[in-house]
Amino acid sequence: MMNKIRKIYPFIYGIFGSLGFLCCTNIFLDFDYKISEHPYAHPFSLIAGSLSLIICVAVFCLDIVSLIKEERKFRYILKTLLITVISFFIDTFIWSGLWRFVSDFIKGW
Repeated sequence: MMNKIRKIYPFIYGIFGSLGFLCCTNIFLDFDYKISEHPYAHPFSLIAGSLSLIICVAVFCLDIVSLIKEERKFRYILKTLLITVISFFIDTFIWSGLWRFVSDFIKGW
C-alpha cells in the first residue's frame, strides 16, 4: 500500500511546489499584479502559498520515512528528482494559465 502512495510523491512535489513558487513570485516580486488593483489576489497567494509549503514539507517527511526502508536509495532519489523537476515545469505553465483565466474572468465580471 505504501509503495503505491509513494509513487505520487514526486507529482505532489511538482504540483504544490509550482503553486507555491507562483504564489511567492506574485507576493514578493509583484510582477503580475499590484496589490491595490487586485485586493483578493494577495491574500489568496499568501494562503495558497503557505498551504503548498505545508503540503510539500509533510510529503517530504513521509518520503524520508519511506526512504529509510528503501534498498536502492540513490536510484529512488534520482528518479524522484527527475519526475519532480519535469512535473514542476509542466505544472508551472498550467497554474499560470489558470491564474490568467481566473484573473480575466474576475476582471470581466
